[in-house]
Amino acid sequence: MIICPECGEENPQGSKFCRKCGVNLVYEEPEPEKTKTTAKKVTVEDNTGPIRRTTVNRNSSTTNTKKDDDSKLWACCICLVFLFIIFAIFGH
Repeated sequence: MIICPECGEENPQGSKFCRKCGVNLVYEEPEPEKTKTTAKKVTVEDNTGPIRRTTVNRNSSTTNTKKDDDSKLWACCICLVFLFIIFAIFGH
């Protein structure tokens, strides 16, 4: 029989929880805290000095480039069509 340390209830052998108060009857060793790993700061150097990384910041102006490129493409196509028509009329 296992006696509950909280309420004193007798529980059958092999019980994991007290049937009266529900306390955990199986004592488990707490896992040791994992050691925190820290990243090392590494500087790479060549014969000209340290190499530094550049950070690319993405802002809202870079997300509209596709739309701007599409509108420029359409404008060029329209201009080419007008030039073709003008040369077709006055080229004879």
